Amino acid sequence: MRPVVLRTRRLVLDEPMPYDAEAVARYCQDPLFEQYLTTPWPYRRADAEAFLGVHVPESWATGAELTWALRLAHGSQLLGVISVRSGEHEIGYWIGAEHRGAGYMSEAAVAVVEWALGGGIPHATTLRWRAVEGNVASAKVARAAGFLRMHAEDPTLPTRDGQGRLPAWHAVRTAPADPAAFASWNDILGEAA
Repeated sequence: MRPVVLRTRRLVLDEPMPYDAEAVARYCQDPLFEQYLTTPWPYRRADAEAFLGVHVPESWATGAELTWALRLAHGSQLLGVISVRSGEHEIGYWIGAEHRGAGYMSEAAVAVVEWALGGGIPHATTLRWRAVEGNVASAKVARAAGFLRMHAEDPTLPTRDGQGRLPAWHAVRTAPADPAAFASWNDILGEAA
């Protein structure tokens, strides 16, 4: 598959490139990444170079994982990254600390979800989202993109080293037949019902 460019009101989502390595390395050294993501830790420049130079282009070519860089429509600076693993139909994302709070990731997530479920990923009728328990910012993005919390059979995620499991939240973008399968976002987002 060839990389697809998506546009929103404020953003251009395009393929992350090797010239983004410095920004990726800097953003991924954020202590929140150690706590909530499965990226390598400590994160080094070599990790960013391998991600951008090997993983991203190979994954687009095979269709295994479709990864976009978030950039402002009028600039080229990398703000963050969003991807969909097409085999699992699972969305994941992160954004640099200085770009948080402006709604960029929610805007990007809506665009990626609409593209994926609108035929961008053939036969995709459902997208999944998972996050380590406590990652409220990620949950807010998932809710903004229309995901509905669900009770998972295995409410965990593998640890970074693959040797253990972490408690996790789960959601889907399309509704299952039984509405009772959904849980409220309110308890994890600290909001009143």
